Amino acid sequence: MKGRSNDNRNLRKILAVNAKLNSTLDLDPLLGIIMATAAEVILAKAASLLLIDKAANELVFKVALGSKGGDLKENFRIQMGEGIAGTVAQTGKSLIVNAPRKDKRFAQRFDAGTGFQTQAILCVPLHAKGKRIGVLEAINPVGRTNFTQDDLKLFEIFADQAATAIDNARLHGEIIKQEQVKQELKIAHKIQQTFLPDLARKHFNVSVSARNIPAREVGGDFYDCINLDGGRTGIVIGDVSGKGVPAALFMVRAISEYRFLIPRSSGPAELLTLLNNRIAQDSPLGMFVTLLDMVFDSRNQLLHYASAGHHPILHREFSSGEVLALENTGGLPVGIAESREYQQGVVPFHQGDAFCVYTDGIIEARNAAGREYSIERLKKIFRQPQTSATAYTGEILRDLERFSAGCAQHDDITVLTAVIP
Repeated sequence: MKGRSNDNRNLRKILAVNAKLNSTLDLDPLLGIIMATAAEVILAKAASLLLIDKAANELVFKVALGSKGGDLKENFRIQMGEGIAGTVAQTGKSLIVNAPRKDKRFAQRFDAGTGFQTQAILCVPLHAKGKRIGVLEAINPVGRTNFTQDDLKLFEIFADQAATAIDNARLHGEIIKQEQVKQELKIAHKIQQTFLPDLARKHFNVSVSARNIPAREVGGDFYDCINLDGGRTGIVIGDVSGKGVPAALFMVRAISEYRFLIPRSSGPAELLTLLNNRIAQDSPLGMFVTLLDMVFDSRNQLLHYASAGHHPILHREFSSGEVLALENTGGLPVGIAESREYQQGVVPFHQGDAFCVYTDGIIEARNAAGREYSIERLKKIFRQPQTSATAYTGEILRDLERFSAGCAQHDDITVLTAVIP
């Protein structure tokens, strides 16, 4: 009858414990609840909860109750296999050690460091979804000298509940973090888009239209269009190496430097030389940007351009309807090496001529068969006459969407078209 009475009491304890463990999904308060409840369940003078730090292959004191618990949490880590806790974490098997000072596995340094006297240890592993995540320890039973097998059974049941609660709290925390990151990236996207000009609200000597579609919330593609003196219009398009936040930050710097330098440079070649010298001095983590800078001189009907490792400009001649890829001026991407000189090209234009510049995301987009969109297909679409720069840009993107239907976007997409009025 006595065994059945103990079982009933233990069952009531477990039911009560379960309600406490499910009272919060906030990990830090939960760990405190687990420790306080562990000491109640097992009637121990001290208790500790250690979680596995996979990166360091160590156990970390997350919560430790008792007169010296704060010292443990603040100052100690345990190697896997070290001491009783490290042994349980390594083997996954529970231990009762009622004479720890006679046990070779016992780590004396913790008592020596805190002044605590360990007389008996009950240590059980924490498992969640088949993975070992840490251990629970009860130290020095109240009113007794030894822990028993009944204590072990009860503590293991409690540990299973605690591990599930910890895993749920961690998962909840990750979901919260992911949502926070999503919100932050949405804000970052809006901020980044403000760096790209709203071409529809500005007047230039050429008709300009552009679209930028990042592969993620933020990306490394950019473009800009600026009115210059003497009836000139400056246009730039760039593609930063990499994706995501690092590329976005690098993009912000590149476009800011461009806006500072363009009024101070005599033409595209000098602009790229100056820009490269500024960025290459402290390019982070070897990042670089391919750039194509163009200046439309409307008075003399000449396009001056220079390339830093970017794809060639497409020129659609109004008179013939032919699309030509302008000879690339060569040059390394900006940010790779200082003191590089860039070469400048020049081509005449006439009323009705159209120009198209683009990034990798256009011509390297793939369809379901794994084929690339290609510059040849872009030329074919650009050859079709349109009524405006906006119409050219729209038709290119519609064709790209048809081509890559059902396939994920793997790179930032940017296209800019300009039409001579």
